[in-house]
Amino acid sequence: MIAIKNSFKVFPIAVLGFLLLGCSAQCNLPKEKKSLEQISKTNCDAFTCVSEVDTNLQDELKKQGKRMLQIYLIRHAKPNVKKNWFYSADEARQYVLDYNSAPIIPFDSSLVSVHLRPKHTIYCSSLPRSQETALKIFGDKFPIVSDSIFREFEIRMVSASSFFKMPLGIWQAFSRGSWMLGFNHRGIESHKEAKLRAKQAAENLIKVAHDEETAVLVAHGMLNGAISKELEKEGWKLIRRQGQVNLGATILVKIVDINE
Repeated sequence: MIAIKNSFKVFPIAVLGFLLLGCSAQCNLPKEKKSLEQISKTNCDAFTCVSEVDTNLQDELKKQGKRMLQIYLIRHAKPNVKKNWFYSADEARQYVLDYNSAPIIPFDSSLVSVHLRPKHTIYCSSLPRSQETALKIFGDKFPIVSDSIFREFEIRMVSASSFFKMPLGIWQAFSRGSWMLGFNHRGIESHKEAKLRAKQAAENLIKVAHDEETAVLVAHGMLNGAISKELEKEGWKLIRRQGQVNLGATILVKIVDINE
């Protein structure tokens, strides 16, 4: 009984000690550090803002032997392609071809605000809509590198009678769904191959982030989503998810040792 009473006396002390130990790691974080969501919105009046990590935050992290890395996944502007209400399978297939080759609809450059040091290289996919968007936003100040590894996941429309017409979204849902289930990939990469490509794309961006602290990609909705998932598996924290909206950005950050 005495042992039990003593344990009750010791228990609060042990709990307090545990909390203090836990706080020792958390409380060493810089006071200037805001919530991740707040950091992503700081001084951003445009639809999408691309900037360096806050200098005060980075300075405080460096005192602890740490630094913050970030990756921007931006979706291209809207392509200038006409869309109808109903499509046959052949018409839906032609729409995909037109979409992949169409120029973008001109947009106000103030929608995307850029505050980056000149050293950054901007990456984009090999598809015209991604290249044109990257050039419009970054082309006057930053080098741009196009790479097919960042192209959108391919889609092959299912076959059907030319007399049978449906809304484009239904054709896409059937076609994309069967592709994701492991079918309907004749002549294009499989879903498994596309996921492996997204993983490699994520690894490439991580290397850029380690070199430049901020990595920027202008790509596509599905690819951005897949890259984001791969980054989260590697410990990156999602602070904004808009990389599936035209001109929107998904932003992920990670705090690493300064020598990494």
